[in-house]
Amino acid sequence: MSKKSKMILCLLAAAAILFCWIQFQVIPGRAAKQAEYERNQKDALTHDISVVEEFKNPYMGNAVNTTGVFGVLPFSELLAGFEMDSENCALSVTYSGTVQKLGEEKVRRNLVYNSAAAMAAIDNLAEVNYLFPDGSFTFRREELEEMLESTLSGLLDDQAVWNEVVRENLY
Repeated sequence: MSKKSKMILCLLAAAAILFCWIQFQVIPGRAAKQAEYERNQKDALTHDISVVEEFKNPYMGNAVNTTGVFGVLPFSELLAGFEMDSENCALSVTYSGTVQKLGEEKVRRNLVYNSAAAMAAIDNLAEVNYLFPDGSFTFRREELEEMLESTLSGLLDDQAVWNEVVRENLY
């Protein structure tokens, strides 16, 4: 076997090893991390709030932006519809899952989180009504700010402040 043939075989062996490492280590590792991230996005206790920042807007009149906020928040997979009341700066969000099946504690926790996130992202959003087949919940900006002891505008600017003001109040 010539030196050139040995070199080609070594390169082929290295390529095969590299291919196997990428195929069986790197790709599954990334897929597992992505799956974990997506699972975390479904719960207020583990949600990455930074994804909401791109939807910051002073007015709720931008329907694409407003619905986009809820598309990246917990329960996004259950979204069934939106109704905007621009006169009262209110939004109704309809979900397909039932409170009973989802668990009342988890529903309340996620809705407090979603309301705070939506109102922090949309400055003039004054009220969010959540409609489920077996119940409804309403959150008003003033009441939420009073409960959290903080104004909602500007909370998305610092993730540490968000965690302290909002996430710690979910437990």
